[in-house]
Amino acid sequence: MNIPGSEAEVAERIVGWLRCPQCHGQLEVSGTEILCPTSGFRGSIREEVAVMMPDTAESFFDAKHTVMKHGRLNPGEWALCYAQQTEHLARSLKPGMRVVDIGCGPSLPYDRQAGVGVVGLEPSFQSIRENLQVDLRVFGTAYSMPMGDASADAIICFYSVHHMAGATREESRSNASRALREFGRVLKPGGALYIFEMSPKPHFWCFQRLFWNTLKRMIGKNLDMHFSSADELEALGRSTLPAGVAVTKTEFKASPFTLLPPIFSLPKIKVPRFIYPLNPVLLEWQMPADPVARQQS
Repeated sequence: MNIPGSEAEVAERIVGWLRCPQCHGQLEVSGTEILCPTSGFRGSIREEVAVMMPDTAESFFDAKHTVMKHGRLNPGEWALCYAQQTEHLARSLKPGMRVVDIGCGPSLPYDRQAGVGVVGLEPSFQSIRENLQVDLRVFGTAYSMPMGDASADAIICFYSVHHMAGATREESRSNASRALREFGRVLKPGGALYIFEMSPKPHFWCFQRLFWNTLKRMIGKNLDMHFSSADELEALGRSTLPAGVAVTKTEFKASPFTLLPPIFSLPKIKVPRFIYPLNPVLLEWQMPADPVARQQS
């Protein structure tokens, strides 16, 4: 089923749901061009995807979208986490809500009720063009979201924050901070932010702290993952999200002897969970309902 719809419907959603990624002003659509008369920004519509950043941008996932799609639709052993997490989302997403899925990839791992509008924001064009489960496909970045202020009821990051890796650990942290600031801007008062992540165990966290920068210099763009602990993400949220935001942390339990594939793209290689260096967690932030409190951040 192709949710995105006809060219006219896509254009209508772009004008109604998106804003200029530079000034957050109203957009216009003329044929396959997306224009902002205020800032001069120019985007385009290609294969029913709203192209909101330079279409020459490359992503680690351009050549991996097929593997990602298969893994999400057939989670295998990871179903022990996915089932708990997707059930939580299913209870939280209500009809009438506008949702932004950050790094949605080629498919959604969760179901949603009818009437929930989902914008898929993805920095890999090859991935987003294949996603037929979102209502509006957007080729763009979380660092400069093409969304208006206080325009979304919920934002979902389903294992996408650790892919906001830069050239160094410090730059990776800065990237996550930039994204969180944008999330706080885009969420409505009372809106919710759901960040599902893998929190490193102490030994892996220490290893990453000591050697990540060196490994990045050696491996280059093929190392696109930097894992922040749940405590680090919580602290980053306190420093970047609006004042008065409330956060809850949920850990997902499973037998320590469950066998898991440590490398998503190599499902035949498996290790018992007790030696897997990461734990799945959900950090859920609730934006303050009082707009005045938001302005004080």
